[in-house]
Amino acid sequence: MFALVVSQQKLDEVLQSWEEVFEKEYSTLMRRKLGLLTSGSSDKELFSKLFETMRETHSDFTTTFLLLQSADFLEDFNCDRTVEQMLTNCLSAGDVKTTLKPTYSKSDCAALLKVVQQFSLASGNEAGFNPLAMYGIEIDSVLRDHQIHQDLEKFDKMSSEDRDQECRDKWREWLVLFKTRVDEDRQNSNAPNYKESRLDVQKKSNPVVVPRNHILQRAIDRAELGDYSLARRLLQVFEQPYETPPEQWLAERDIGDKGACTVT
Repeated sequence: MFALVVSQQKLDEVLQSWEEVFEKEYSTLMRRKLGLLTSGSSDKELFSKLFETMRETHSDFTTTFLLLQSADFLEDFNCDRTVEQMLTNCLSAGDVKTTLKPTYSKSDCAALLKVVQQFSLASGNEAGFNPLAMYGIEIDSVLRDHQIHQDLEKFDKMSSEDRDQECRDKWREWLVLFKTRVDEDRQNSNAPNYKESRLDVQKKSNPVVVPRNHILQRAIDRAELGDYSLARRLLQVFEQPYETPPEQWLAERDIGDKGACTVT
């Protein structure tokens, strides 16, 4: 239908420009959240590794950036101390098993992935057709559940000590990379007071409070009983998400919130 109005070449150009705009805005946002004042050639890999680390350690997205914001990556940088701070935001092996709830069973995942594989081999699947769509099943959902089952098997065999050490190792690896990037950023920045400048950018980019499920559910439960005071209070708090509220629990997450790495 669009071909009747716009040529395929023009559509391709627009899509290409959108991808470039997205990458630019995404990189700008991530640098602000990390307090980086200049762009770097390794930023894309650094951001990707950060999300991978959060996923593998089941760290909460919002809390991760607040912890990085509070850590000192300049003269007083202490990697071991920062690692221990990041560890407080990681799910234990037991919590992971409680939180991860696949939609499809292990055997169903294996069967569904086999169907996709056989279809791809038979047809080439050049257009990325989803043979499960007729059943209302997304391939990404099956792949996610397949990963969940692998994770559950892994955590069944893992002690709490081994899990903590795994999280420490993964965060230490990324923090060393980030420390190098901060040093490079400081050298390339023209900010008169680098430490204050990067902290100011972070405070304006990392919300302290976000509308988490357990917070909203509490307000809903009260409202259903005719008490709208919490709902009104939440409206006030969410109007200033970068300010720390007096009610500490509004800035906290429960285990359910830590089960996934989501962008805020």
